[in-house]
Amino acid sequence: MAAVVRCQHICLLTDRLRETRDFYANTLGLTPAYYDETVGVLAITLADGFVLRFEAKGPPEPDGIRFIGLELSSFEAVDDLYEELARRILIVEDLRARYATAKGPYGFIIADPNGYRLKLFKYGPKVQP
Repeated sequence: MAAVVRCQHICLLTDRLRETRDFYANTLGLTPAYYDETVGVLAITLADGFVLRFEAKGPPEPDGIRFIGLELSSFEAVDDLYEELARRILIVEDLRARYATAKGPYGFIIADPNGYRLKLFKYGPKVQP
């Protein structure tokens, strides 16, 4: 049996391809690696090579996905991004207080235009107890 090496991508449905591209590029600062409206595909490659792929083949199905975790480089990056995004979009859940002194995902949750929840985090604790 072949050994699975890593999870390389996730494919999500969307009926808002352009709005999705703009959200990930303009709100989160991620650069699309591939975008073609005629084919109906958006691909965003993260720093570690993982790909978020969106296909315009039907309405989004966020009910089956609890969240997509996007790890940031530092606790300060989490706080900075929270402050920036809180002025522009709805923060679905703020996890920072809970994990400031406990081990876990120090961060927060937002939703993209399709309703997919994104957990933006850095594993903690931020402050050593």
